[in-house]
Amino acid sequence: MPLELPVLDDRNYEQLLDDAKRRIPSHTPEWTNFDVESDPGITLVQLFAFLTDSLLYRANRIPERNRLKFLQLLGVPLQAAAAAEGIVAIRNERGPVQALSLKPGVAVMAGNVRFLTRNGLTVLPVEGQVYYKRPIDADSPRHAELTLQFDAVRQARLAQAAATGASTPEIDLRFYETMSLKLPTASEPNPLFDLVNDTLDGAVYVALLAPKNVALDAVREAIANKTLSIGVVPALADDAPPLLPQVRSAQRLPVPALVYEMPDVSATSSARYSRLRVIQEPDVLSQVGVVQLELPGATSLTTWEFGEPLDEGSGDYPPRLEDEKIKARLLTWIRIKVAAPATTGVQSPPVIARLSWLGINAAQVRQSVSVVNEQLGSGTGEPDQSVKLANTPVIVDSMRLETQNDDSTWQLWRLTDDLLAADGNDLVYALDPEAGEIRFGDGLRGARPAAGQRIRAGYEYGGGVAGNVAVGAINAAPDPRLQGGYKVENPVPTWGGDEGETTAEGERNIPLYLRHRDRLVTAQDFKDVAARTPGVDVGRVEVLPLFKPARSESSPGVVTLMVVPEYDAVRPRWPVPDRLFLQTVCDYLDPRRLITTEVYVRGPEYLDVYLTVGLRVREGYFRDVVIQDVRTRLEEYLSALAPGGPDATGWPLSRRLMKKDLEAAVTRVAGVEYVQSMQMGVGSAADIDARDLTGLQLPRLAKLGVREGEAESLAGLLGETTPGGPAVEVLPVPVSRTKC
Repeated sequence: MPLELPVLDDRNYEQLLDDAKRRIPSHTPEWTNFDVESDPGITLVQLFAFLTDSLLYRANRIPERNRLKFLQLLGVPLQAAAAAEGIVAIRNERGPVQALSLKPGVAVMAGNVRFLTRNGLTVLPVEGQVYYKRPIDADSPRHAELTLQFDAVRQARLAQAAATGASTPEIDLRFYETMSLKLPTASEPNPLFDLVNDTLDGAVYVALLAPKNVALDAVREAIANKTLSIGVVPALADDAPPLLPQVRSAQRLPVPALVYEMPDVSATSSARYSRLRVIQEPDVLSQVGVVQLELPGATSLTTWEFGEPLDEGSGDYPPRLEDEKIKARLLTWIRIKVAAPATTGVQSPPVIARLSWLGINAAQVRQSVSVVNEQLGSGTGEPDQSVKLANTPVIVDSMRLETQNDDSTWQLWRLTDDLLAADGNDLVYALDPEAGEIRFGDGLRGARPAAGQRIRAGYEYGGGVAGNVAVGAINAAPDPRLQGGYKVENPVPTWGGDEGETTAEGERNIPLYLRHRDRLVTAQDFKDVAARTPGVDVGRVEVLPLFKPARSESSPGVVTLMVVPEYDAVRPRWPVPDRLFLQTVCDYLDPRRLITTEVYVRGPEYLDVYLTVGLRVREGYFRDVVIQDVRTRLEEYLSALAPGGPDATGWPLSRRLMKKDLEAAVTRVAGVEYVQSMQMGVGSAADIDARDLTGLQLPRLAKLGVREGEAESLAGLLGETTPGGPAVEVLPVPVSRTKC
């Protein structure tokens, strides 16, 4: 039977008062006017009834207090709110022509939500515009026309080579268009750009432009030998990289890096570039990051001058600029391309370099407020001391705790997650970030602050869904150095903000925690831990042991998780996780997995389902209502989230999709007499009775037609196209007359 909390006394104030009045004739028979509210004796009875009611309320809290105290002894803290993260770009639009160096911790604002920069940044007085060479398909009719039009260029090059006695190789003219990198917008926050496949030469070119009406030499002097920060956001539509078994670093495959180059104008015969020195280079092809480059001296911050107009933009030269006003502001170029694979004898997988945004003067930010040197009192010298911070939730990696020694110097303490494993001399402490409580050891397991020893802390706090803001929402900076001519903006939406765990949620999750101990061993452990990932709303988790994506055979040591977001504004019944969602789950699982386990976190692989239904409406029911109910039922039945699917938990993995099951679901809708006919198409297969689903595959209702009578044909539903067939879009693109 369930354990129920006892109620020591369930009487309220009115019941206590009535009970006391009934006892008056027995104890004081001479008191006969106790029904009068204005009697002084009744006032005293009311007072004691109120005091008794307050005492009973406190007494009834004793079982609840004992339960909560027991839960505290279990040492399972509540999960703190997660702070949102993002990236901002700071532009010097009308400020002084000089470099502005900023340390980490500069505050920027999105309304009332405060963010702090996480890396140092030098704001250079330049504008960065990103261009690339978009090739014109050789099979296009335009390519043949351009080849004929510019055949004179080919003949001139051959004649020049013959005059100089050089060899005359065959010249293959390849035409391209100079395109600007598409920027994210509120309506399309995650554009997709493939650095390898969308460009002619596998590179993008960042044009560093001087401010308007400013001499180029003055800007070159201002940015010479300074640090240029380039922010990169990889494509959010891609999958997150897997969590590989933790082996020696020498055994790991090299991470594909980018190469950053600047024009070398000393070579006049051809386009040559010199590499820039990289100060900081995270893996920006896998996660959002900022690359810092050291710029050369002012004399090297230049570009080529072309005496022959046809040479501009040809070969390895940067793309040709058509706007003369932009060309007049050009200082130099930075070419960014994927590094060539190292010749190690190990065959590397093809490099995937797909981006959503790239820009200069960038810094990563986090939703937080900084606290410096908060005084936490003095030590008592007793075992198991604890102090409490004034602000919560605390961001763990920002915590810095110090105690003052007898010589007035400050000693730094180290954060640990297990005081019982510490030695008596270890200066360690444990932190509950949600409650802001700091606990010290007992002298045998972890040191304890001495009596009178002052304690202080510096940290950051913050979090919540308010930090998830749209493109351009971060647009203010209270720092006086960024006033007057500087503009702050986030080019992509921020991500990762989440509310903390409530007490009720924490109590419900305690049995799960006691089962998995925050370690991933069994399939149920993976499911329970992944569902509690802070910073994302996980609607569904499925665990596939021994399954590796893109492989059919069993893979020992591999675990794949299919995660589905709880909400999607575009397709609420079939949400698709983006790269940041998957990466957040990966980061949360990484420290909790076994070191020999290879973990893949993926979203579902949706198969488009096309369905037409013909039915008979039962007499007495309104036709339009019945048809709408059938549509709603089929959308819910094929949904990836609860209450969809046959078991109301979302469509299960590896369950066969059968037309007769869908017919049965329609028949159970109120007002449907029977299903007259039904046609089903899945992917490119039309009018089939069943389809086996494997791996991460789930059905997604792409198009649905419901009507009374015979079902509409699939060809009519799809407009005479084959389900899943490629759509052909004719998009004429003009070629500039100034390009060749």
